[in-house]
Amino acid sequence: MIPARSSHESNPASPFKSSRPGYGAVIGHAQATQLDLPLRIHPLLNSQSRGESSSSGAYLSWNVIEHPTFASLWRDKDTELDWSKERHQPATTPIVEELQLGHVESGWSIRVRNRKGVTCEDVLYAIYDFFASPLYVDEMAEMYPRAVRIFEKRRMGFFDLEEGYRKSDALLGATYFDG
Repeated sequence: MIPARSSHESNPASPFKSSRPGYGAVIGHAQATQLDLPLRIHPLLNSQSRGESSSSGAYLSWNVIEHPTFASLWRDKDTELDWSKERHQPATTPIVEELQLGHVESGWSIRVRNRKGVTCEDVLYAIYDFFASPLYVDEMAEMYPRAVRIFEKRRMGFFDLEEGYRKSDALLGATYFDG
């Protein structure tokens, strides 16, 4: 097992790559699977109930069918915060260049990659791009009887006559990001 490290490595043979200034080393996918400890997820990305503050005292509010620029950071229901700095913070500690996100209900997996280290913003863009992509017939067939409800709720998400169904339609209206 490889212990988690937070300092830059100067050894060119090292599996750790330098990251953006101030954030430490970036761990490749293969090395991340061998860590002694699990990755720590950024508090704004960690699963929580909608409207519930993270350990930082704020929570992220975002509808995944909307572009990530519409995501907002809130301290409470009345106080919106600027989250331009948090967007570019690493999504995990230690910093990794690849993450696999799982969607429990569908079994879908979303791959997030950034050679300089996956950021919070990278995670939002990957989620958005994934759920904005087409929902194919074979994927719908695997989801029966849930697919029947998708047809019933076709007005939700990205459905239109030219593009057809999007993966967001399979969420059946449960489109708010909760980490």
